[in-house]
Amino acid sequence: MRLSLLAAEISNLYKKNPKVEAVLLGGSVSRNWHDEFSDIELPVLWKEDPIDKERKEPIHVLKGTIIEFHPYEKEEWSESYTTQGVKIEISNFLTQTVKNISYDVVKTFDTNLEKQCLVASIHDGIPIYGKDVVNNLKKTVEVYPKELSEAMIKENIDLGTRWQNREALLAREDWLMLYDVIVSAQVKVMGLLFGINRLYVHHPLNLKGIQQQHPIAEN
Repeated sequence: MRLSLLAAEISNLYKKNPKVEAVLLGGSVSRNWHDEFSDIELPVLWKEDPIDKERKEPIHVLKGTIIEFHPYEKEEWSESYTTQGVKIEISNFLTQTVKNISYDVVKTFDTNLEKQCLVASIHDGIPIYGKDVVNNLKKTVEVYPKELSEAMIKENIDLGTRWQNREALLAREDWLMLYDVIVSAQVKVMGLLFGINRLYVHHPLNLKGIQQQHPIAEN
């Protein structure tokens, strides 16, 4: 598949930097859900903080066009660019940060969606470089904790008081508020399904994984 080959080509550029410990193929391509609209998501793990020049060097070699280039925020450096007509999403983390976040999710049962998305990338991602590093991380998150399932269910089981007002909103034709209430309830239901099926949330607004893998909640 072209996207996988391009991901491997890009990874070869990142692994030339001795500060890079691992590169994973993530997102829809790693889960074999990709289509003509898919991009390539590459989490890159560093043992030391990357500088801007190091982050831009692969883009320069690829003759890529930068779309976004973000400074360090929320424990991540991120950038996106296009090359060969494909959008590339890079998420740079310190390896230790990934270890810490994995611990938060599987040991303290943190339901934070951004943390779960990173853990899902490790759980489902395909190691392109640094297989030993990635496989060690995979072992950490291999088993979805029962306690995390319970925390997700507890957090999402109450649809909120606004849901009780849906009939009034419908009668008043207050469409904007009604749609907002419906979406809010759907997100809660998604959280319940991820928790019941013991799946790390790979994207807060994407049920595709549940629909494909678990059409009916498991016992």
